Amino acid sequence: MNRRSFIRNSALVLPGTLLGRGPVERTGSPNLKLSLAAYSFRNQFKWFKNRRNKNGGEMTLHHFVDYCANQRIPAAEITTYFFEPEVREDALLGLRLHAQNRGVALSGTAIGNNFSIGKGLLLDKQISETKAWIDKTALLGASHMRVFPGLAKDFINSPVRMGEAIDALQECSDYGGQKGVVVGVENHGNMSVEQMLYILESVDSSWFGINLDTSNYIVETDDELYDAITRSLPYAVNVQVKVKRKLPDGTKVEVDLKKMISLIEEAGYQGYVVLEYEEEAPREKVPEYIDLLKKIINPS
Repeated sequence: MNRRSFIRNSALVLPGTLLGRGPVERTGSPNLKLSLAAYSFRNQFKWFKNRRNKNGGEMTLHHFVDYCANQRIPAAEITTYFFEPEVREDALLGLRLHAQNRGVALSGTAIGNNFSIGKGLLLDKQISETKAWIDKTALLGASHMRVFPGLAKDFINSPVRMGEAIDALQECSDYGGQKGVVVGVENHGNMSVEQMLYILESVDSSWFGINLDTSNYIVETDDELYDAITRSLPYAVNVQVKVKRKLPDGTKVEVDLKKMISLIEEAGYQGYVVLEYEEEAPREKVPEYIDLLKKIINPS
């Protein structure tokens, strides 16, 4: 076991012993670019996680790109759940060409892995599948892929799994660097900001950072949320915004998008801001929120 793995798996971690990356180095003014996540239309896609969508939708990823083009949304985030089963190279290249012809950039891809399941064959498979999607992301011409760390409760119940997840993220980020794809780990699975910062400060790769979902820290007050976001933003390689967030009791409350964009700009972030709409009536509501975000990001 090398020194880095030893430190990660030790029961006691001393201050200053983490061997990971620092904040993303940026110069100049904030530069926010708008994108839309395919997950916003999850109930309308024909395919969902390698099987026919139980909701009976007929949308394809080509249709989604068309939607972005027609709404003058400059970029699209491709959630991999919505590809047909057994994704072929020609399908990836066809989608890349279609996006090029419609003037829509592919801001990144998103997969649904789990690195907190414990060391063994299942974790090895998760790593292998993540690398395979890094290859596919590169083929699409996108330079960012969202991954999940695992579940917060797994890391609490079995602390050694945190080290295993970090090693998995390290391996995938090293691989991503070889393919020109940044691996962004999302604050998903009820992860706390402290857990996320520990991961971010432990993976030693410039091809790694946080895919910051501004509604995924489950906290009671707006001030707690803003603090967690502010602490995470220096490591952000992609930002996703939602229009609502959950409180610890499961209640949903509205998000102040103007305040959220202000925090992102104050951090000097440069990159995509992806609307991930998770509420009802996306065809009616997404254009409204896209127009609002356009006005907030580019007030002139």
